[in-house]
Amino acid sequence: MRKLGFGEKWIKLVMDCVTSVTYSALVNGQQSSIIKPSRGIRQGDPISPYLFILCAEGLSSLVDMAERNGEIKGVAITRGGIRVNHLLFADDSVIYGRAKLTEWYKIQKLLGTYERASGQCLNRQKTTIFFSSNTPMAVRRQIQEVAGVAVCGNFEKYLGLPSIVGRSRYNAFKHLKERVWLKVNNWKNKFLSQAGKEVLLKAVVQAIPTYSMSVFLLPRKLCKEITAVMARFW
Repeated sequence: MRKLGFGEKWIKLVMDCVTSVTYSALVNGQQSSIIKPSRGIRQGDPISPYLFILCAEGLSSLVDMAERNGEIKGVAITRGGIRVNHLLFADDSVIYGRAKLTEWYKIQKLLGTYERASGQCLNRQKTTIFFSSNTPMAVRRQIQEVAGVAVCGNFEKYLGLPSIVGRSRYNAFKHLKERVWLKVNNWKNKFLSQAGKEVLLKAVVQAIPTYSMSVFLLPRKLCKEITAVMARFW
């Protein structure tokens, strides 16, 4: 018998955990026979996130290898600094590349390899492309037609926060001021007592920008305007 290596032992151990799952159901108060699923594991199984991370590491390695071979090129954080070709957050992935058809074809080939290996397919309805402002419109239309996905704008949000923050941080976060203004100008608030107004400001209004401020540094002008809206209400 051939001796298994460490990697093969790990794969066999993982597959044993996946293929050993069984179910049973109650039918008219009686337990049915054992059901062995053909794919998947129990919902909430602790091994589930580890399996996903193992698959995501495969995608990460494919993208890194493509950049080392000069097939794609990520974005530079600073002039002469390191380049970032992809970011992974939970079950979302962001892949950076040049606005060229050849580069998109290569990324599409990498995703195809990942899909065949992991079984996770690209959902084009939830996939978007973002182009830099200096990308010609002809190139944008060409890539969008080939990719078959939507193009996102500068002020679209991800998890409640702007995905792209350009030169004007004020425009990216001015929706916070609008939410504060709508909250304090509700007609029901006219009947609040002084103590009720204090509770509204401290417990509700001040919590609106807290989530954004935990990630981004808000412009000083925007903070002053939000404070002014609260002061006028008080």
